Formats: sequence, C-alpha cells, structure tokens
Amino acid sequence: MEIACRKCGAVLSVASTAIPIVKCTNCGYPNPVIAGAQLPPARQPMPAPPAPSQQMAVPPPPSMSQPPRPVASRQAASAPELGWLVVHDENVDQQTHPLRIGKQVIGRKSVSRPCDIMIETDDPYMGRNHCILEVKPSRTGSYEFFLSDVKMTNGIPEQMSTNGTFVNSQPAPLRPKDMVYLKDGDTIQMGKTKVVIKTLITVASAQDASRIVQDMDYAPTVIIK
Repeated sequence: MEIACRKCGAVLSVASTAIPIVKCTNCGYPNPVIAGAQLPPARQPMPAPPAPSQQMAVPPPPSMSQPPRPVASRQAASAPELGWLVVHDENVDQQTHPLRIGKQVIGRKSVSRPCDIMIETDDPYMGRNHCILEVKPSRTGSYEFFLSDVKMTNGIPEQMSTNGTFVNSQPAPLRPKDMVYLKDGDTIQMGKTKVVIKTLITVASAQDASRIVQDMDYAPTVIIK
C-alpha cells in the first residue's frame, strides 16, 4: 500500500495497515495510515520550455507611462503656387518660374551663388542675387506682391543689384528703401532682361501664364547708363 505525505506529497510505502503512523522519509512529517486510502493522482510534469532558438519573440505590452511610438509623417508637399514670373524679353528664351508665399531672391542662374528664382540668361547686367520679391497674404484673403532691391550691410540698407531694378519701364531704378507693390501684368527689368508677373487674379496655372504673356508686346527696355 502507498500513501502520500500530507506535508510534502512524497509517496510512502506502507507494509501493513496495522502501522498507525508512517514517518515521511523526505520531510519527517508523521502521516496517519488509513485503511483503504488511495494515493492521489500524481501531478503531471510541466512541459519543458522550448529551446531558445524555437522561442518566438513576443513584444512586451505597451507601458502606460511611455508615449506611443511616433508615426512617420508624410513628406510635406511644396507650398502652393500663388503667381508666376514669366521671362518675356527679345534676347532670352521664355521661362516661367512659380511664386510662393514668403521672400524669393531673383537673379541670374549661378552654381556658386544660387538664389530662389534663377533665370537662365547671359545678361551680364543681371546680378546673381539681383532683387527680392515677397508674397504676403492680404486682409481680404488674397495675396500681395512686393518688389525691393535692397540688402542690409551692418544694419544699413544698400542696393542689392549693381545695375538697378526697374518696374514698367520707369527710367529711375528702385532705391534701397523702396518697396513697390506689384500688380498682375507688371514688368520687372533686371539688368537688361524683362519678366512679367502673373497672379491667380487672371490665370490659374503656369501654362496659362506662359500663354498669355507670350501674346503680349515686349515692354520698352530701359537703357542702363
């Protein structure tokens, strides 16, 4: 006959039920011998854990104290085109450049001194950083366009271009403190090269701006002295 130790569960052999007490050989607990007692079912061994190579990596649950992992944002789209500068000159191929909100430096295309709007021309009178066109939102919900020919040197405004910036064939160039409000269709002359500004007031795309300006007459060229 066999019984289980009531304290540690070890299996004890009982030679005769006449023996009232059997001392556990494992823990020393005195176990009473009850006739007809049955050994409780043996405990099933726990399955061995899988080998490290077979274990699946399970990510830990997210901690409430840690912020969630940021999701990669989409690449920001370019700012909308609010107008266009169309090169319209007798000596230069027509080009169309977009205008966006903020300040944009305009000049002759250069690798060593690039600017925001680079015009492809061999005009030696146009500077590589010639003038600045700024687009600002207006109170009416539209946009305003301002032109200046100024750079700051030690806090003092100076002429940015060497040969001047002219608007609508006016003989006097912009001075360092001038800021001219541009209208749709105005002509800007930088060096000897002329460009026309088109806005969303009259056109909806660069293609429309190019087509309309192409049909315009060339503005008179201001002679640079």
